[in-house]
Amino acid sequence: MKKYSVILYQLTRPISYLFLNHEAGKVYNWQIPLLLAAFSTVILFFVSDIQMLAGEGGLIESLTSLIINLPGFLIAALAAIATFNRPVIDQEMIDAPVIDIKVGDTELKNSPLSRRDFLLRLFSFLTVDSIFLVIYAKVGSIIPVPSWFITEFYIAEWIFSFVFLVIFWQLLTLILFGMYYLCERLNLNL
Repeated sequence: MKKYSVILYQLTRPISYLFLNHEAGKVYNWQIPLLLAAFSTVILFFVSDIQMLAGEGGLIESLTSLIINLPGFLIAALAAIATFNRPVIDQEMIDAPVIDIKVGDTELKNSPLSRRDFLLRLFSFLTVDSIFLVIYAKVGSIIPVPSWFITEFYIAEWIFSFVFLVIFWQLLTLILFGMYYLCERLNLNL
């Protein structure tokens, strides 16, 4: 059983960014994306029909075509961050988020992150998030809505679209935050 918990721990490390303990994380990870997704869904509900959003050639398909190229760029960013050779990147962050880490039988509780560790976790999560979003959109586009759930309001399609938009806005918000951190915050010791 312990072997499987170690394997599960290792396989979930790319999404460990979501488990960072820091108040700002809740805002960037969930509050902004949920607000933008709700706003987008309401606007799209009133200005378009569900086929223009979730149908063939619709907005979701177009956004998925854009996102499908992201994992390669994000993996390149991961490699660059991992090998970036400047001492400032290995310094502990100011007001650092903390995380619990397991290494073999050793468990570190509330371990503060260095800038490198934070960026690696962020870009790992962005890579997984973009891959998941593409898979979600592709699978969602081929799964038929069960006949017992078909309504004149297209509830299943709107739920599918809302979830897509939450993940899309999360991805976009965190990419913008990551770019801000790389462009401006990385070198500041404030």
